[in-house]
Amino acid sequence: MTGLFPDWDSLLGTAETLIYLVSHPVLQSLPKLPFRHAHMVTQAEIALKLGVSRQLVTFALADYPQVSKKSKARILAAALEMGYRPNPHARALKSHKTGIIALWIPDQISTHYTHVARELSRLIKSSGSELIISEVGVSDMKHIWSHVPVDGIVAVDASTEVQLELDALAAKSVPLVSIGTYLGAGTDHVRVDFEAGTREIMAHLIGSGFRRIAHATFVRKDHAKRSRYHGYVQAMKNAKLKPEFIYYPLTERQRPVTRQLIQDYIRENGKPEAIFCHSDDVALGIYRGLCDAGISVPNEIALVGCDGIEDTEYLERPITTLVQPVAEMCATAWRFLQQRLNNPKAPPQQILLSPRLDIRESSTRAV
Repeated sequence: MTGLFPDWDSLLGTAETLIYLVSHPVLQSLPKLPFRHAHMVTQAEIALKLGVSRQLVTFALADYPQVSKKSKARILAAALEMGYRPNPHARALKSHKTGIIALWIPDQISTHYTHVARELSRLIKSSGSELIISEVGVSDMKHIWSHVPVDGIVAVDASTEVQLELDALAAKSVPLVSIGTYLGAGTDHVRVDFEAGTREIMAHLIGSGFRRIAHATFVRKDHAKRSRYHGYVQAMKNAKLKPEFIYYPLTERQRPVTRQLIQDYIRENGKPEAIFCHSDDVALGIYRGLCDAGISVPNEIALVGCDGIEDTEYLERPITTLVQPVAEMCATAWRFLQQRLNNPKAPPQQILLSPRLDIRESSTRAV
């Protein structure tokens, strides 16, 4: 094939390129392969085969209630036998819908977001649509919205900047639902009350006799995502205890980073009596770090996580955690979005869900 492209730069992007390649003697000498056009079975062909109208086939495939069960079964069986596949592009043009829903998440670090994506995808696919997942930061959202045609958006724990964009989209009647802890007042939303949940955690720890209780978090005082932070601070102040923070960076290596960080923190600051973690991923990293250092959970340090991911149950000392109602949250969000798609002018749909404190061995030592 040497010499097939003698001057690629001059040919690239020109109409002469194709003519040159097709007429080149090397290609001309190659054996000719049979070409088969992939035939798409049409509704008209199904109608012809069965001797019924095209409209009846269309109504049966669209599951219209006017079509009798017997006719529908006969048409569906013929469509299956003939290899009929609906044309998604034609369907989108006709219905002005793509059948695609976008899930916006703030990062792909949290195991909790993976759980949300899996649950929401199951619900949406069962309704005949598809879910696409995007990690959305400030620089991403407008690009994603303008370049990916979707019917609606579900946004999880949107940052202040992303929520402003969501509010602007909602004002333009774009169907969307915010879920989690951080969301705008003007959009359809499913909120989880983590501030109240944190107060429940702190009541459990303080009521168990712990006094030096640290909060492991990436959230600073001025951070938008501060419901857990605020609940912790208020509980400590109400109990006349001094707040203590173990700050960690957000990273894709969340567990190994916090595994090492807790050992460094204890060497410099001594051992707190209990640690309340912003997420279960961090609690798992800290648990492993404490075990590495020979520190017993809960006998020396009690530990509480947040999210309710399954991994927290599979330890020698299962971790106490604040469980997010993921199934209910996703089901409600999908219902809200479907209702918004059907009625763009409907009043805002909003609900407040409560997390559940699951007390396990990691925080129940005798005092």
